[in-house]
Amino acid sequence: MTTPRAHGQPMSHARLQAGMSLIELMIAVAIGLALLAGLSSLYVSTSKARTEFNKTSEQVENGRFALQSITRDIEMAGFYGRASQPLTTSSYVLSDPCAAAPASMGFSTTPALTFPLPVYGPSLPPAPPCLATTLPNMRTGAEVLTVSYTAGDVTAAPSGTDYYLQRSGCETDPVSMVYSKTASAFTLHNKAAVAGGACSTSTTAELRKYVLRSYYVATCDVCSGAGADTTPTLKMAEFVNGAIQVSSLVPGIEDVHYSYGVDLDNNGSPDCYVDNPSDTSAVPAACAAVVTAASYAWAASASANWANVTAVRVNLLARNLEQTASWTDTRTYDLGRAAVDGPYGDHYKRHVYGTVARVWNTGGVRENQ
Repeated sequence: MTTPRAHGQPMSHARLQAGMSLIELMIAVAIGLALLAGLSSLYVSTSKARTEFNKTSEQVENGRFALQSITRDIEMAGFYGRASQPLTTSSYVLSDPCAAAPASMGFSTTPALTFPLPVYGPSLPPAPPCLATTLPNMRTGAEVLTVSYTAGDVTAAPSGTDYYLQRSGCETDPVSMVYSKTASAFTLHNKAAVAGGACSTSTTAELRKYVLRSYYVATCDVCSGAGADTTPTLKMAEFVNGAIQVSSLVPGIEDVHYSYGVDLDNNGSPDCYVDNPSDTSAVPAACAAVVTAASYAWAASASANWANVTAVRVNLLARNLEQTASWTDTRTYDLGRAAVDGPYGDHYKRHVYGTVARVWNTGGVRENQ
């Protein structure tokens, strides 16, 4: 017979080690599930934020790289090997941006010394008909910027396919410039490093490779084949090995607008910005006062207007490469045109990037005169 426990006597060890009740277990499970749900929600939220951050970071990088690429070429534009010898506006010609033959590329010594324009917007009216084939998949209404200059490297040897420019440093040479791809054509000289600086047939003038690049927005990055897409892309058409070659530069660039700063009083600084220096039908309103004060003949020549461009304002619209389901783009974007871009009503996030690039080889030389 079990002896009854006296009042105040402690319970046996077995009774003290009894397990949790069902109610206690359910409460513990509920608390655990609540904590797990909170952690899961935090993880999902953090993951989404990280994904959006990566999309935006990629867009920022693409926008800045596109600006940097265009700006670098604008700042080099117009260097033709003799920066210390300023050229007049009549020294530049509106060359064919699609040409691959020397006779159509703007270099000439007869009847006068001429060079291609440093910067030029060939897509602006009147546009050369060759753009449709030379710049494939160009977005409807896209603007084109063409820059030309010679490279700083003077160590390369003629390859037989790339074109080079040689500028004479001797007044006794028969011509002042040679533009060719043939090694035997480069016969010009510099003055020897002797007292008096006499010309010497043993001192050959340096060769500089010709650089011609056109920037435009295409409707696709990969435009054919199984991997074809519809991603708007900044592309570059470059004169390489005697032909125009197109390559993708920056994906996600949806639109670019250029405004050209024209120096009307020959002091190197832009006096007004216009969208199309080729338009000689009327003096742009932004330039009217300065044109009158400087007695500038705006309607005289489109090539003269382009030759006086000393700065380019670049505004571009970059978008994310991937959509954001929770975002609808109802914004408008001002690139400097009369009409704004958008709203697009899709699920891509966008941003406008802008800068002003100086054409140093035009404006800088004038500032030092």
